Amino acid sequence: MPGPSPMRYAVILFLSLSFIVRVFPQDNAAPGKENRELSLQHFLDGSLHDQKGEYAQGILEYQEALRYSQDPAIYHAMAKDYAILGKNERAIESGAEAVKRDPDNRIYRETLAEIYINALEYDKALGEFEQIVKLDSSGREDWSNMAHLTQMKNPDKALSIYRKIIERFGPDQDSYFQMARIYESQNKLAEATDAISGMLKLDPGNFELEKSLGDLYLRQDSVDAALRIYTGLVEQHPEQVEVRAAIAHADLVKQDYQHAAEQFDIVLKRDTLSADDQISFGRVFVTFIQKDSLVAPYALTMFKKIQGNYPDDWRPYLFIAMIEQVLRDDSAALVNFSKVRAMEPSNPDSWMGIAGVFYDRGNLDSTIAILDEAKRVIPDEFRVYFLLGLTYQRKHQLPDAAVALERAVQIRPKDMDAMTSLALVYDELHRKDDSDSLYERALRIDPHNHLALNNYGYSLSERGRDLERAMRMSKEALKLQPDNQSYLDTYGWILFQMQKYEDAERYLRKAAEMPNPNPVIIEHLGDVNFRLSRHDRAMELWKKALELDSTNELLRQKIQKGSL
Repeated sequence: MPGPSPMRYAVILFLSLSFIVRVFPQDNAAPGKENRELSLQHFLDGSLHDQKGEYAQGILEYQEALRYSQDPAIYHAMAKDYAILGKNERAIESGAEAVKRDPDNRIYRETLAEIYINALEYDKALGEFEQIVKLDSSGREDWSNMAHLTQMKNPDKALSIYRKIIERFGPDQDSYFQMARIYESQNKLAEATDAISGMLKLDPGNFELEKSLGDLYLRQDSVDAALRIYTGLVEQHPEQVEVRAAIAHADLVKQDYQHAAEQFDIVLKRDTLSADDQISFGRVFVTFIQKDSLVAPYALTMFKKIQGNYPDDWRPYLFIAMIEQVLRDDSAALVNFSKVRAMEPSNPDSWMGIAGVFYDRGNLDSTIAILDEAKRVIPDEFRVYFLLGLTYQRKHQLPDAAVALERAVQIRPKDMDAMTSLALVYDELHRKDDSDSLYERALRIDPHNHLALNNYGYSLSERGRDLERAMRMSKEALKLQPDNQSYLDTYGWILFQMQKYEDAERYLRKAAEMPNPNPVIIEHLGDVNFRLSRHDRAMELWKKALELDSTNELLRQKIQKGSL
């Protein structure tokens, strides 16, 4: 919406001729023809200053005019000048006074609304446009302004206004566009599709609109409808790489991998195609790997072609390494991650890729060595310290794990994974107050984080503290992750601590019956069986747990004693 323009002062001047037939004297001004003439003269002088861009002088003349007549046109003119000078508060005062004295004047309200918008007081601007539409419903622009302002806080109400605009004034691009934006934000893709289709009827053949329509069909899994649009576009615009990429995307959805790859080969034949364009095309395949790993070999072939075309660009090597990881070719991935590190040492993905390969292989010393080197090159990379902390924790070097994770939390103070990992390390270090404080902080940020709820609840139960709260937290975590083996164990163990042995046995048995149960779960099930006087069954479970974890000396003593 445009701000006040000096060109509109001619209109104001015309309107101000009402001075000749109207008198609004101030209390200290004697009424009469001479006063009317003086007010009009100062008003005209102010208008002349405005036409020269001398707005401050214009305001002075309008102030003089007000001494002889309180006409709303004078306040209106002053409001516009104050707005041009950026004095929004004064502009609002004058504009509001003009509206107060002539509430049915549409132009005065429009000006006041524009001033409110400039002052970022959108609710008050909306109020003015609502009044304008009530006074005169024939202005499309006023309806549109009202809809835009409504959209900020109440999209559904804005949709209703846009529909009324189309019904009252006929279809228009802006209304359809805004409707499409709202529907997309609400994930109402069918309705967004209808809105884009309405725009296309007004502007048939518009490339961007047709591409957007195809994309919406694809997001709704209407692949054939999307392909019809994309195919028509690529015939009209064969130079558009993004359309070929869209066709490839649709082909991948249909699992027609070969045809998708052919789109890239067609694009690759162009000598003018940049590395950025080729890599952007390849990303379509890479992002699709998460949905369908069968795409990975095609993506690998594609990026090897790009790497051949641009051997000095580190980016193809990085994508190749990532794809090789998906294909479980860690040795090849390690080679390509190392190439990226040599070509672009500041790129964190190469360092993390190398460290990730070592970590997955269980080569923890090499993981630590590469991450320690990475700290010197990319000292503020969160992932370096987070993985370093997890690696030290896995090696049971808990003080070192705490230092690394503390740095990770310092870099990202609201990262839940880092906070819960550090809290767990503090717990293992018997720094219970620090652990509890960190869990409390994490749950203030995200009260429904299931990992924080479970781990904190388990920590409290191990100490026999605040068991009612521990049970509530564990129950919430289990509600969010009902088949989580560890969460079932936590809930069962809290019930055990509360001496609710029958209920505890049910949850712990369910956890133990899942694949690859942790020895702690089996030990817990043994404990609850002992409390239920099933001593032979308890001993059987304890011995099984010890077979899985022969380092558990407390469990060994429990077996030797034959009791808890």
